[in-house]
Parts: sequence; structure tokens; C-alpha cells
Amino acid sequence: MRIAHLSDVHLGYRAYSRTNEHGINQREADVMRAFRTALRAILQAAPDLIVVTGDLFHTVRPSNNSLITAYRFLLDLQTQRKGAPLVIIAGNHETPRVVESGCILALLTHIPGVQVVYDQMTQLELPTLSANLLCIPSRGIGEIEQRVLEPNPTARWNLMLLHGLLEGVTPFVLERPINRQKIVREEWDYIALGDWHLYTQVAPNALYPGATEFTSTNIWDEAGKPKGWILYDAATRTHEFREIPTRPVYDLTPIDAGELTAAELNDAIESRANAIKDFEGALVRQRIYNLFPELRSHIDGDLIRELKTRALHYQLDLRPPRVGFRPGQAIPANSDSEETRLTLADEWRIFARNYLLPAEIDREAFIELGVRYLEEGEVVSPYHHSGQ
Repeated sequence: MRIAHLSDVHLGYRAYSRTNEHGINQREADVMRAFRTALRAILQAAPDLIVVTGDLFHTVRPSNNSLITAYRFLLDLQTQRKGAPLVIIAGNHETPRVVESGCILALLTHIPGVQVVYDQMTQLELPTLSANLLCIPSRGIGEIEQRVLEPNPTARWNLMLLHGLLEGVTPFVLERPINRQKIVREEWDYIALGDWHLYTQVAPNALYPGATEFTSTNIWDEAGKPKGWILYDAATRTHEFREIPTRPVYDLTPIDAGELTAAELNDAIESRANAIKDFEGALVRQRIYNLFPELRSHIDGDLIRELKTRALHYQLDLRPPRVGFRPGQAIPANSDSEETRLTLADEWRIFARNYLLPAEIDREAFIELGVRYLEEGEVVSPYHHSGQ
């Protein structure tokens, strides 16, 4: 059985103030375009089953435009698939706090072949595929520790669908991560996970496809990471990650302004922006560390306005010197403050920016190759896998 798995679409997501030619928030339109691209690719792949593991919508009450367009896209998809099974579970973003409020996903059950689970842990039987699906939406996570999670021995295929973060998957500490040992087990033919926005292989049979666009609260941490969906073969327990084109996101090499003149600082801001080939319409952040007040007032306002006009969003992140900072003093690698801390990748970018290279070497490609090697070589939890 071949399964198309997508998650964390976040239809209705809005950011920044730009609108498109139809008066729709540009980021909302971007998210919808990524969803449509994914559905078209999935239709071409002709899977036996499609699963969406939560946060199809960004809010409990998405905009009318997002709701109507999503319904139309899914109806068209299912019409062409002749009502083949498509299962959606609810994520935390689309789940109302009050159970009696219902869930917007219920509307989609009027589309042929679509089944939705949003209230509690539920077993779904798909007789046409000889498949059993244990569906755990966001509201059902609390049941995990009290239940025995076992496949159905009479079914040919057993799948688990879960919207939640497993312990060891994220680089940050969760108050109550989901017990990995309760979820990741060999007897499941596939464990389709959602809620983590980066493509991640937890085990050969357990995968997060990540989000289909950049919709996290901190998109800069995801800059350069692919977005897409997964095509999984349950018989061989192998998969393909199918990337989706998205609006480009860049977290530019930080600038240490501690010893720079105003002219040098403005030149560094401009040169970093101009190094991006597809800057027009991109989402861009430029961090500047150790910026003294007297230097801040000399940042070229016309330059910044031009960059903000060219990009869809240009964020100039200005950070003052830490207490006791002296020009020429390196930022301590063990600093606990995000306001002053440079990552190892940041330090590499700064070093490589000024490193003497042969003329035939593309500097930007050289820098990003180094970043990738650093990320692949990170010391991570034994529960975290890059998915590469």
C-alpha cells in the first residue's frame, strides 16, 4: 500500500501587511499555493491512501477564502480519485478549547472518501484497503499513557496517525513530550506524525513530513530547510520526500558591528542583501550584534526602505552590546542569552565571508556547504534523526 502523507498545512495563516492582486494576504496565498501544489503532485503519484496529520487549518475559524478554496481543492482531488480514502486528524491549531464548539474539519466529511477524527483517539477501518488506522488527534494525546496501543491483528495494514511532538525530536525542552516508546514500535506498518514543521525520520516506519510552507513562530530557524510531503510504501517500509517550492526564506550572516564605522556597517548590510539572487519577494532577516546607540543612528534609512520594498519582508534585528562588551572582544560561545549568542553556523558564516578563496569557488555555495556539514555533524539526542 502506498500512502501520501502531508501535515501542518496551516491554511489561513497570515503574516506581514502585503496583499496580492486579489486583496488577499500574500502569505495566506503562499500557503494555499503550496497546498495546491502538494495536492497536484499527490494526484499524479496515485497513492492508495492520503493522510493529513493535523493543522490543515491555522486557526479554529479560518478565513472564508481559505475555507472555501480548501474545500474546492479537496473536492476536485477526491472527484478525480473517485472517492479513494483520505483521512484527516485534527491538530492543536484547529481544535477548539471547548469540545461543544465542534471542529471546522467536520465540514470536509461531505467530500467523497474523506474521514475526519478530531475529538478523541479513534480506530478507523478502511475495508477497501484492508487497513486499520489508529488516529490520535491533538485532543487525544492525553489518552496515550492510559491506553494500550496495539495494531489490529485481523487487518493487513496497521497505521497510526498522531499529531504531537515525541520526546527527543525537538532541540528545545518540552514540558510534556509524548513517550516515544509508546509510539515508535515495529509492529506498525506506518506511523504518520504531525506537529513538527521539519521533515524528520524518527524510525524507518515513523516520519514527520514537516510543514508545506514556512508558518512557524520562528521561521528563521527553518531557513534553508525543505518543505514538502512524503510518499511511503508500506510493503517495503521505504519512503520518498517530495519537496514543494515555497517562498524563499533567508537568515543572513550576522554582522558584528562592534568595530565597524557607519560606512562599513551600511556596506555590510547592502552586500549581504545583494548576495541573494532571489531577494525580490523573499523573507529576509539580518541580525546586527554589538550595535552601539551612536552607530545605530547612522544606519542608512534609504537603504533599509529600499530593501523592505524589494523583499516581501525584511527584518533588521538590532541587538545592543551585552553588559561589559569591549570592541574587539569575541561573543562568548557559551553565552546563555539569545540576544548575544552566535551559533556555530553563524561563526562559520562570519569566518568564511572573509576567508581568501580561489577565484573559481562560489563563496555563497562554499558557506552553505560548510553550514550543512556542521548541521549534519551536530551532537544530537539518540532520539533525534535528521531524516537525511
